[in-house]
This record gives sequence, C-alpha cells and structure tokens, in this order.
Amino acid sequence: MVSRTLRWSNRAEKNLNEIQTFYLNRNGNSAYSDKLTEQISKALDNVVSFPSLGQKWGKRGFRFVIVKPFQVFYRVTKTEIRVSAIWDGRRDMKTLKLTR
Repeated sequence: MVSRTLRWSNRAEKNLNEIQTFYLNRNGNSAYSDKLTEQISKALDNVVSFPSLGQKWGKRGFRFVIVKPFQVFYRVTKTEIRVSAIWDGRRDMKTLKLTR
C-alpha cells in the first residue's frame, strides 16, 4: 500500500478556521467546534487509509467525504492527499469553484 502525506491548502485551512470561529461565537464555547474538528480529522484519517473512499466530484479528480453538514474536498496524487476546501453542504455546489 502506498503511503501518502495529508496536506491542507490555504483555502481549506481558512475554511476550517472560519467554521470554528462561527460556532465558537454562536455557541459561546468551543465544544461543538472541537467536536466538528475531531470528526473532520477522523474522516481524513480514513481517507489517508482509503483514498478512494470519497465520492467523485467534477472532472478534475476531486473527491469529497461528508462530515455533516460539511463536505471535505480533496485530491489524491501519488505522494499526497490534498485537502482543497470544506464546504457547507447546505449551499449550492454549483457555486463551488475548485482549482487545485
């Protein structure tokens, strides 16, 4: 089995930070933000073990896994799994633009 490194794009890191900040401000504590971050981390651990786990999206090799209500988008290369974005699944995916 090929070992791949998990890498986060700047956009994905920004998305995660915005999500954490939103729920921290809304709830007044970090409990839900921490739980959501842990769920995303576990989902990505599974992706590292099974890169084809996520559903295919688009024509550029993107895949995503669902961590309700979010979709975590990634691409697989020979050496890495690159997290591209975290998208709120309640939003219209037609407006999502992924380039790398």
